[in-house]
Amino acid sequence: MTLDDLLVREEIKHLKARYCLHIDLKQWDDYAALFARDATMNVDMAVTTRGGDPQAMPEVRGRAAIRAYIANLLAEAVTVHQCHTPVIAVTSPTTASAIWAMEDDVEMPGFHLHARGHYRETYVVEDGQWRIATLHLTRTRIDMLEGLATG
Repeated sequence: MTLDDLLVREEIKHLKARYCLHIDLKQWDDYAALFARDATMNVDMAVTTRGGDPQAMPEVRGRAAIRAYIANLLAEAVTVHQCHTPVIAVTSPTTASAIWAMEDDVEMPGFHLHARGHYRETYVVEDGQWRIATLHLTRTRIDMLEGLATG
């Protein structure tokens, strides 16, 4: 591992920390800026069953669409997102991938979940900044405190 690889890993850790901060504070423009222009987001809404039906939401494609989707989805929500123990691979000077252990708490009228799982992401340098190119959220445990698993 080179010094450059270590610096890239630190930049990606900082990127993911801002992801959690901006989503929880509902800073939607700052949140959207973390994504590449043509980024994709895939979210499994149920516990991922290793090949079974994870009840995936439709893929969201593009920075503007991701911003609109998340801002609408979480408009009434109080959220807490935490990411831990990344496994980061620097695949080139301008690309990388990571798996993050995650925990989220999402509460809105009639719906409250507390879940754990993983973010599987790829990254790309765009306009001189590391950005999220693909994001796939899978959950290994969901505790529904109120509402239904389907929302």
